[in-house]
Amino acid sequence: MNTARLRNLIRCVIFGLVLTIPLLNAPSGSLGFADAAEFALCVELGSVAHPPGFPGYILLAHGFVALMSQLMGTIDALVVFSALCMALASLLLFRITESICTTVFPGESSTRRILVATASSLAPITGATLWHWSHAVEVYTLQVLFSCMLLHGIVLRQEGNVRSGSLWAGLAIGLGLANHHLSMVFLLPFTLLLWPVGWLRTPFTAPTRNNKQPVQGILESLRSRETVYAAGLTLAVLLLFYGWMMIISTGNQAFAFGSADTISRLVYHLSGGAWIKNTQSVVKGIAGLRLPYFMNLIAYQFLLMSAFILAGFIVLSRSSAKRLAWALFGFFVLLLMYQLRIDQTADTDAYLCVPFVLLSVLIGPGILQLAHIRPWMPATALALIPIQCMLNFPRTDLRDFNLGPALMNDLSDATPKGSVVLIADWTTSIMAQQARISRDFRTDLCVLNYDVKFTHRDLLQRNHPEVYAAIAPEYERLMDLLGQFHPEELYNTGCTLDQPALIAAYKSTIEALQRYCRKKGVAFLADPKAYVFLSQQGMFPIAHMSGSMISNTAGNEKGNDAFLNKKHAWIDNTCVLNDPSSSDKLVDLEAAYDMHRRYWSATGDTIRLAKAETRYAEIKERQKHMKERMPFLFRR
Repeated sequence: MNTARLRNLIRCVIFGLVLTIPLLNAPSGSLGFADAAEFALCVELGSVAHPPGFPGYILLAHGFVALMSQLMGTIDALVVFSALCMALASLLLFRITESICTTVFPGESSTRRILVATASSLAPITGATLWHWSHAVEVYTLQVLFSCMLLHGIVLRQEGNVRSGSLWAGLAIGLGLANHHLSMVFLLPFTLLLWPVGWLRTPFTAPTRNNKQPVQGILESLRSRETVYAAGLTLAVLLLFYGWMMIISTGNQAFAFGSADTISRLVYHLSGGAWIKNTQSVVKGIAGLRLPYFMNLIAYQFLLMSAFILAGFIVLSRSSAKRLAWALFGFFVLLLMYQLRIDQTADTDAYLCVPFVLLSVLIGPGILQLAHIRPWMPATALALIPIQCMLNFPRTDLRDFNLGPALMNDLSDATPKGSVVLIADWTTSIMAQQARISRDFRTDLCVLNYDVKFTHRDLLQRNHPEVYAAIAPEYERLMDLLGQFHPEELYNTGCTLDQPALIAAYKSTIEALQRYCRKKGVAFLADPKAYVFLSQQGMFPIAHMSGSMISNTAGNEKGNDAFLNKKHAWIDNTCVLNDPSSSDKLVDLEAAYDMHRRYWSATGDTIRLAKAETRYAEIKERQKHMKERMPFLFRR
């Protein structure tokens, strides 16, 4: 078989494997913790997601879901979309690695370079972190694809295809900034280091810079016509996607996280919204608590490939490709240090997806370097891929991960017809919105975040006009005051009650909701966290257990036995112990079962008390193991 045919065959194999591997143990019809339900809902509606909005993901995934609508539902289509992005990125990774190996090892045979490039492109998907996010409804594999497109553009420039490489890079930067813009911003300084033509050569011999210093060479490249083309393409892509986001914000969507319909609100959204506070505060001791967790992530991502990465870094740093080696390593260290200092739980590991993939470029050169000592090293590296796959399969297995159906069943079991429910837990709250809007789940319910407005002040009026009409004076008074003291929270999460007038207005709104429930003869319920907050404010004096919720009226209890008898399969899933996002839901369930313990103890129901004790002990045991792996989650 000639080299061209072998290369094409290998590409087909890589694409097929990387597309298939994450789908082998992917969840079916179930969303994960944190933002998965939000993204599924925003994609389906073509709406604005949480800051910075992610219009790149929303629009591209929306188109893909539309294409697949006759074959599968939105959730499954988005899982396939994540896997597809990773498969396409792996093809680019193969091309990038082969080109680098050709430059650094010009004497090696084409067949051997193809084999080591194959190992580099297959290694990321068999690592635990990339595998986990490749079957998740999230933006991260799409960002991996855009980052690989950028590196591919730089490789094309190196090979002499300066214009096409610049256009690839400009498109990738624009798309990356329209998606997960933070990781692209961090990547841009290292892109600048690699931008000049001849970046794989030593800085004093690159012919296109006339032997000038590296900084002068970079400046010359930035003034070139191709760079102007790339910048223009980047700007056009940004205007397209963020312009669309501004236009869509003027509509009346059933769900939107924020509003970017003015320049000031757009800037606020792009700056990260309320979440930006987390990036600006430094928590004493948090880096030390998080370091073991991240070291564990690195170990399970590279597992059997670490020796090749180390060898690849050494050989590149000692060759004419030293700037590439230090750029890849520097980007990885920068994002690692950034994540270590943030007191963040949800998707904290996902930020390393891009540096993990780009660091895998070093695997190919590392294999070739070690092959000079042990000629059988390329074959060994390829053999380690399926071994790493088998080791990480259980760690990423979500086939029995029934989180979404389990939580929605709990909600349905606990709520009588027509109930008004206040929920503080983000995962349950956003899943309920997604289920109701997307598939008409329990449309009789009025499920609200416990700040009532949720992520946009107009959502209550849009989705529950009858309830809104009943409480409109009190609700609008609360919104007016919130706009005076915390205007950014009108179109975001949060309702900071730090003023007496705000507290009074909030209480009036809740009392209006309770009057509406009494008038309609329906139940008023809250999840554990919302109940605790309301009871502290004197707005929930009587508590009756109703499954996973708490009712304020006797006779409206429902679903207690179902909640106590049912053991969710997702709780025992191995991934829960490695996913920081799961901690909030486990705390919520811990509180619910603890309240059941107290309730049945007070009422003298020993049978239900025993069941509550069993379920409570199961949750505490899971939290114990989670604390051993992620102590930073429990520092409070």
